[in-house]
Amino acid sequence: MYKILDNKIVYILDNEIKGEVCFKIINNEAIIYHTYVDNDLRGQGIASKLVSMAFDYLEEKGYKIEYSCSYAKNWALKHGKIL
Repeated sequence: MYKILDNKIVYILDNEIKGEVCFKIINNEAIIYHTYVDNDLRGQGIASKLVSMAFDYLEEKGYKIEYSCSYAKNWALKHGKIL
């Protein structure tokens, strides 16, 4: 189950957070700075889904999106979110 919390979106399995994408908001800018998925769940598209949800959520709120997280930056490049 995916859930939006304060400044992060998490993936919950068996009542434990097993993945997350974290961002901070500064004025009208959102900075995605961390993406994590437990080792045993990697390769299942969870990180991609988390970052996709973060982009959707932040774009809907009207934030300009930046990244210090390399996974989020690579995802954005792959999905045409960086010009």
